[in-house]
Amino acid sequence: MPLTELPDKTLLILLKDDGADAFETIYRRYWRQLFVYVYQQTGSNEETKEIVQELMLSLWQNRTTSEINNLKAYLFIAARNLANKYFRKEINLRKYREYRLMQEIYESAGDDEIVSEKQLSDAIEKALQRLPEKTALIFRLNKLGDVPVKNIADQMGLSNRAVEYHLTKSMRVVKRDLLKFLSEN
Repeated sequence: MPLTELPDKTLLILLKDDGADAFETIYRRYWRQLFVYVYQQTGSNEETKEIVQELMLSLWQNRTTSEINNLKAYLFIAARNLANKYFRKEINLRKYREYRLMQEIYESAGDDEIVSEKQLSDAIEKALQRLPEKTALIFRLNKLGDVPVKNIADQMGLSNRAVEYHLTKSMRVVKRDLLKFLSEN
C-alpha cells in the first residue's frame, strides 16, 4: 500500500522509526491546509511560510520523543500556538518601537521646553491630516482610543498584519512631525 493511502496513526509509527518518507507524506498531506489556516491569522505569506516550516521542522526533530495521538489536531494546535507566539513577538516589538519614539521625543525636548497637552495634541492631529484617511483612522483608534489591533482588523475587514502596517506607517510620520514640532518650539 502506498504511503499516501496510510492513515495518520500508521504514518506516525513510521515517522518515529526515522521514516523520512512518512514525514514527506505528512508534509504533503497537511502543508496546504496548515498554510491556509495560518495565513488567515497572519495575513502574510512570508510569516505563514516561516510558521509552517518551523512547525514541520519541530515535528521532524521531535519525531522520536513526541507522543501524538491525533496528528491533525496536533498540527493545527501547534500552528495556532506558533501564530500566537508570532503575534506576541510583533506586539512586543511594536510596543518597544513606540517606547523608543516617546524617548526620542522627550530627549529632543529640553527640560526648559514644556509643551502643553493641547499643543502636543494639535501637532499630532496636524501630522495625521497628512496621512491617508484609513491610516489616520487606525492610528486614532489604536493610539488615542486604545482599541486593540485585532478589534480594528475585525471592524475594518483587514488582517492584523495590515493594521500593524498602517500603525507603523502612521508612527513614522507622527514621529517625524513631532520631532520637527518640538525643535521649532
